Amino acid sequence: MGLAEQRGALAAAPIMLASLGCLQPGIDPVFLTLLSAADAVRPADHGWIVGATQSGMAIGSVVVWRFARLAPLAYPLAAFCAFLAALATVQAQSLEALLAIRATYGLAMGITYARAMSVAAISRPNGAYGAVFLLQLLLSTLTALALTELLRQAGARPALAALCFVPLLSILLSMPRFARSLPPRLSAAPPAPAREPMQEADAAGWAFAIATLLFISATMMVWSFTGALAIEAGIGEGTVGLAVALGSIVGAVTAAAVMRERTLIPPLATGVLAGLSLLTPIAAAGSGDATAFVIAIVLLNIGSTAIIIRCSGLASARSLTPRFRTFVTCTHSLGMIIGPVIGSLASMAGGRGGLLLAAILTIAAGCGALLLSTLYRSGKPAFPALFRNAQKGRLTNV
Repeated sequence: MGLAEQRGALAAAPIMLASLGCLQPGIDPVFLTLLSAADAVRPADHGWIVGATQSGMAIGSVVVWRFARLAPLAYPLAAFCAFLAALATVQAQSLEALLAIRATYGLAMGITYARAMSVAAISRPNGAYGAVFLLQLLLSTLTALALTELLRQAGARPALAALCFVPLLSILLSMPRFARSLPPRLSAAPPAPAREPMQEADAAGWAFAIATLLFISATMMVWSFTGALAIEAGIGEGTVGLAVALGSIVGAVTAAAVMRERTLIPPLATGVLAGLSLLTPIAAAGSGDATAFVIAIVLLNIGSTAIIIRCSGLASARSLTPRFRTFVTCTHSLGMIIGPVIGSLASMAGGRGGLLLAAILTIAAGCGALLLSTLYRSGKPAFPALFRNAQKGRLTNV
């Protein structure tokens, strides 16, 4: 078996495991609706539940980033802890207990996701992120439909208990050779010259990583409140489940379309279009129209999938060290906590209008980061002080 075939064989398990590790955000609207249907949490507390889960994921991914040489057994053990937390979710009797349980779940899944995604992105980073998001969206579609049917047939608590299949599969995928270190000849890349920590990528790489963080924050800011917005507008659980399923299907098609390493639409233009699509669910929920809500969720999935895959791939492609690739995966988990927390604070301060304003400001900042990356890659002399040091280690254009 040649080197390319060995890379392909080793990439399959990390891609599958990374898809499971980031599945939870894809089903959060249905998951949160089930929690409310089971009388475990109020709709107003949805943002805090998502924030607790993603706080755990952020900590887990940072642990992998800072301590890359974890023992191989750490990964199946982390998945087993997630399995126990998934079962405990059904038994939680208070908001405080539920927050602790979901934080534990997020911590465990964050460890598996960061490691798996970093390995998968060793070569063809756009393709790796596209494959992970494609598989994640397909799994989200099946899971959303299955949970909606379980809710109808058996009730909310059995449907919640069924979600333990995610960490259970993660345990199985973590057990074989994936948990062991890759052979040196299949490790990330030839060793880069010694550099300062902030020069692990050029300025464009850091700008793309920051844009990834901001667009994920904006996505989660809206996504974590779609269930609450639907309930407030009188839109039923079945419609929410249908919207999530359809959005996942269209998002999967989008992921397949942006897996190319060569960009067809400039990143800044992609950011502007994606930002507009992220805002549509807030407006649609305000109208109270179920059809408009479904269409808005579909548009959100298209825009979010396109911009996150593109920014993540471009950031990873400009990395000078394997550690920076892991940092890019950390921006996913960090954005998933920053977004819901800011969304909760904005909603408390100004309701749906406050949520809309916070999302607009975050999207504008993300587009600003993409503008900086465009200026740097085009060789413009703007911001010389910011880019002076990074220019010394500049990579070839993506």
